[in-house]
Amino acid sequence: MSTRDKNDFHIDMPFTGRQRNLARPIGIGVAVVAIIFIFATMTTNVAARLLPMSDDYLQAMIPTAPDGAEPLGLTMLSHEIKEKTISVTGTVTNRTKEPMLNVLAVVLMQDTTGRFPQTAEVPLMPADLQPDASGMFMTMATLQEKPGGYIIKFRFADGPFIPHKDERGPAISITPQPITK
Repeated sequence: MSTRDKNDFHIDMPFTGRQRNLARPIGIGVAVVAIIFIFATMTTNVAARLLPMSDDYLQAMIPTAPDGAEPLGLTMLSHEIKEKTISVTGTVTNRTKEPMLNVLAVVLMQDTTGRFPQTAEVPLMPADLQPDASGMFMTMATLQEKPGGYIIKFRFADGPFIPHKDERGPAISITPQPITK
């Protein structure tokens, strides 16, 4: 039995016999730079400088109403207070000619001391607010003390606040009239 020689059968390729000593250090260097870049964009303001996310860009997400006024109209708002619990219900109308998706009602509820506010972000129902369509929201919270007031705002999920116009009609009041004979 004879043993084969190492050079018995050999295929020559373009890179056969070349030293590849730099491939591994270059690959490690590129990987380290990529990890540092990812870490920098997550923890510093590097991403803000690279990406066009500014307040002007976010404001461009808000459609305009045909009359140039606010894009949302608050058409109904009511609340009910029972001891330390407050529930807020309302209806808002899309005044634009474009659909609005993922609109949230942000309700900041405060107690009489003002020390323990609670913020609730609730999606409008339906989630797709078509042009000239209405959406409803409802939230409830139990506060530390008796509820003292609340503030309503609207915003896109992961986006800017949307200006709204109070379109509720005047409050109905009954004024007694003296009866004359």
